[in-house]
Amino acid sequence: MKKKKKIKTPLPIRAVGWLFPKVEKIAPILAKRWFAHVFFTPVRYKVPYGEQDARAEAKKGSLQYNGSTIQYYTWGEGKPVLFCHGWMGRGTQFRKFIPVFNMEGYQVISFDATGHGLSEGKRSHLMEFADIITLMNSEFGPFEMVVGHSLGGVSALHAIHSGVDTQKLVMISSPTLGDKIIEAFLKKLKASEACKVYLETFVQKKFGQPFEVYEAVYVAKKLRPIDVLLIYDKDDDEVDMDNPKAFMDVYPSARLVTTQELGHTRILKDDKVIEATLEHLQGEVMLRTHKEHSVE
Repeated sequence: MKKKKKIKTPLPIRAVGWLFPKVEKIAPILAKRWFAHVFFTPVRYKVPYGEQDARAEAKKGSLQYNGSTIQYYTWGEGKPVLFCHGWMGRGTQFRKFIPVFNMEGYQVISFDATGHGLSEGKRSHLMEFADIITLMNSEFGPFEMVVGHSLGGVSALHAIHSGVDTQKLVMISSPTLGDKIIEAFLKKLKASEACKVYLETFVQKKFGQPFEVYEAVYVAKKLRPIDVLLIYDKDDDEVDMDNPKAFMDVYPSARLVTTQELGHTRILKDDKVIEATLEHLQGEVMLRTHKEHSVE
């Protein structure tokens, strides 16, 4: 069996992970501020050759958001389907979906969020992603479906709840529990619980609402009835299976599809995942409560 190539973590992330605990030990106040800064600062990964090809083949355009130029991409013609990347991702990460959806008569649309890909900016956050989805909806909508990977799924959920008109949503490997997001970040930087408390206070002061209101499970409690498909890998080191279970507890009409050995990002290249996403778009609304299907 061919060994899967591991995505190399960018040097800035590795450097912060090495340095942060040392800084926190000698300057805890400075470390807390740094922790909040890094939390909202994406790092741009090197773009693989396959994504470079997808970028070259796309029709490109741009829109303005808060003074920054946002790059978007379209492939093919037909009914529009929007794809939303996750934190430190790119719109071209959905390249494997493009030919499949184009062949079925759908236009694939994606974008690079602020601070990601070819878009301007150095910092970003969940609600900026959601705002850009709303702008994309004004430009290309209404969408037949919105597909989001990781944070992109959560931002799509927020945008739909705020008025983006679609009846279908696919959330792939999306974190739904705020505490788990922060805990994963603490682990990555080897930071203390004091940094978590500081970040929660920082969010409250900066955005005027507690961190929990941005959780997917919080939004799902108030979400209008739509057809939601959740796709998660049982071997995802970043987003575990507690996340879809928590979502389905508050939004029981959601359908869950599981995979194995794909992890957090390879899941976007899997043929069966792409097939399940397309079937969700083309099929009738499914209301099977807590029904789980495996594509392993």
